[in-house]
Amino acid sequence: MGLCRMPWWSTFQSKGAQENAIRGRASKSNVLGRADFDGILSMAITVAFTWGNLALNLIPGAILWVIQAVVRRNMPKNPNGTYGYRTPRSMASQEAWDYANLRSINLMAWFSWPTMAAAVPCALYLDVSEAQGLLYGAMTVGCLWPLAVVEWELWRGKHR
Repeated sequence: MGLCRMPWWSTFQSKGAQENAIRGRASKSNVLGRADFDGILSMAITVAFTWGNLALNLIPGAILWVIQAVVRRNMPKNPNGTYGYRTPRSMASQEAWDYANLRSINLMAWFSWPTMAAAVPCALYLDVSEAQGLLYGAMTVGCLWPLAVVEWELWRGKHR
């Protein structure tokens, strides 16, 4: 049995379509009445760029940036239970409170710019739902990452 000249997807085709593929004849449909897989697998999937898609993709990074800008402008002065970076370690002292609030806002601001920058390639190369899932996932990481970093730094005593 020598080398097989049939493509791998020919196993999904009927016997008649396989014979046509070997002979080099293109067929519009196989014996079962379904289209061959040749055209489906060679199609290029294109994503159309739209300004609306770009605007939707910019939302997660913009939300991060607006949150950090508002909190930075209205930074809480004293530890309280309603506003600011509120964990037991950050509320232990005024020094820890000041450090934790400023550091978490700086980390959130640092993460918002790459999230907004990623909106452009996402708008160009990804489908809307894929891009939104990726960017909102990045926004979630951007909100949780400062929590992990600041808590680790407070535990290590970097605020002193």
